[in-house]
Amino acid sequence: MSDTKESSPLETSRTYLDHAATSWPKPPGVLEALIAFQKECGAASGRGASQGARESTELVQHTRERISKFIHGEHPQEIAFLSNGTQALNAALLGLLKRGDHVVTTAAEHNSLLRPLAMLAQRIGLEWTVAPVNQQGIVSVDAVREAIRPNTRLIAMTHASNVTGALQPIDSVSSLAKENNCWFLLDAAQTIGYFPIDVQAMGIDLLAAPGHKGLCGMLGTGILYLQQGLQPFFESPWIGGTGMASDQIDGPFFWSSALESGNLNVPAIASLNAGIQWVEQHAGVELEGNRSFGSQQEMVNRLLGILDRDEFQLIGPKRSDERAPVVSVIGTSMGPQEWSALLDSAFGIETRAGLHCAGMIHSNIGTLNQGGTLRFSLGHTSLPSDLDRLEQALNEVLGTR
Repeated sequence: MSDTKESSPLETSRTYLDHAATSWPKPPGVLEALIAFQKECGAASGRGASQGARESTELVQHTRERISKFIHGEHPQEIAFLSNGTQALNAALLGLLKRGDHVVTTAAEHNSLLRPLAMLAQRIGLEWTVAPVNQQGIVSVDAVREAIRPNTRLIAMTHASNVTGALQPIDSVSSLAKENNCWFLLDAAQTIGYFPIDVQAMGIDLLAAPGHKGLCGMLGTGILYLQQGLQPFFESPWIGGTGMASDQIDGPFFWSSALESGNLNVPAIASLNAGIQWVEQHAGVELEGNRSFGSQQEMVNRLLGILDRDEFQLIGPKRSDERAPVVSVIGTSMGPQEWSALLDSAFGIETRAGLHCAGMIHSNIGTLNQGGTLRFSLGHTSLPSDLDRLEQALNEVLGTR
């Protein structure tokens, strides 16, 4: 990095390129919101009528409203808070699917979707079909169409692969779901906060996502959107104390109240509220259409250029506008784990190597025998200096092209 450049308040001694796992460092105001809540309030949400309890409840409701507006939902009560994206996906599947149902999904999915489907197949005989993906990790609409059966209840898929970064044709698939009277579930783990999402315009019936990645909240937050028309069909897989109607033991209980049984992680929700606010103000959420924010796309373009070397084979789309800020490669002289260990130990550059908790995609894209991929992922707080350091490290190891 040039000595003439001014340092950013987000500049750190670490080069963190693993935002697909969780965002770090957090934008200004996120950690401060968590600390401020815990220091100044600290009360449980929906538990009592004291000043602190009211403030905590209002914060949760305000964040619910902010999320609903962020994804263009119809009503804040379509949002439930969970602990992470995995729990949100489990809640959606366990709450809606019944014996005799059939689900269509894709080989690009994370295990947080695949494993619950496999579990339901074992427990209740759920039927499910996996549509294959091509070398870039993209499913074809025709493959999804061919997998639909008369008893197909749900089509569930990721917005973008956490391995290849490839954006999926979700608009076409959601339309296909509607044509076949199926529900459409979107896993937005790698896209929410990076791409504008309009659940109504995009035909999304359910959306599951973590709050700690593109939305920049702290770990310990997840969201599930369930459009109002599906709520009568939803049966919460768990129940407990809801802070209301305590004399009722057998319900019925409102869907999100049931899912939020027990004490919510309000400090993390406070950070999520601050994170979304930061994204709204700094990441251009007013952009419309299925495209990434300008600054992110520029960074991904540069990352793709840095990795364009004889040593590496790019996995996934070559164009930045066809992918999330996630880029995977495999090396010709070293495996993913060796590369990741070298970059970390010798240069302090943090990446991720392996199968990335995506159990099926590697057989489709030809990376299973290599032990998966070496993954670089950017986030809202990634800096040009992070890529400067990566380029310098690769030049040192491989020689300047």
